[in-house]
Amino acid sequence: MTERRGWWRGNAVALCAVAVLLLAAIGGAGWWEWKYAYPDSGKPLWAVEPGESGTVVLEGAEWGPVRAKAITDTSGLTVPDDTTLIGVTVQITPLGEKGPTCWAPRLIEQGTGRVWESVRGQIGLPWDREEPEVCVPTLDGETAEPYQLLLPYVVPEDAEGPYRLEIEPHDAESRFLRFSIDP
Repeated sequence: MTERRGWWRGNAVALCAVAVLLLAAIGGAGWWEWKYAYPDSGKPLWAVEPGESGTVVLEGAEWGPVRAKAITDTSGLTVPDDTTLIGVTVQITPLGEKGPTCWAPRLIEQGTGRVWESVRGQIGLPWDREEPEVCVPTLDGETAEPYQLLLPYVVPEDAEGPYRLEIEPHDAESRFLRFSIDP
């Protein structure tokens, strides 16, 4: 008499193959989300900080040094009472023909995590292509030249340094620049 095998035993190889393929599909979908959604979704994950030189090479440019200063003479500017104006400059030196692009840099208080955006237009400083607030892409036919970002931040008087300046270059694959400053 022939011994009868159960359905599970008869299909064990096929069931193992289906389990492996299911795990591979789930893993592949997760990898796709991580690799292709996060880098371009504005969610930076890994900070790149400068070395002793105060500069960082990332996304085809040398970033830094960064200088910051509390500005006390605000005549001619619209700065609210009980605030401090912090001026930050970032040197950007493109390493190729095309300059980098980035989101607007943010100033972050290290102790509390409070965040401030640049307020150039709000305080009465006109836009200037030579000293912009965001990375200026090169136009067709132009060669990228070194320039500085000019970033004014209005922070409350109770804000205490040190601060971090965070810059998110486009297409940096989840990396962002982090400079520590203490004006």
